[in-house]
Amino acid sequence: MPDIVKLVGSEVSLSTASNISLATVVRIYNFGASSVITVKNAAATTLGTTTIPAGGVIFISKQSTDTIASAVTALATPVAYTN
Repeated sequence: MPDIVKLVGSEVSLSTASNISLATVVRIYNFGASSVITVKNAAATTLGTTTIPAGGVIFISKQSTDTIASAVTALATPVAYTN
């Protein structure tokens, strides 16, 4: 987990696929039941999935045009970080 996180945009719901302001690093918080996070490239090909538990926070590194989608209970914020 990063030691220092810089917010570079506003938090958005992942109920609809989003590139999260073309971010390359995204913080995801899931405030509901466990949820599957799906990352797709610009051609809509699934690159990967992961499950985030209720109350969980993860950071995902992605290409700027990749999209992330999940349940309505997952929120994403574009960030920058250092260790």
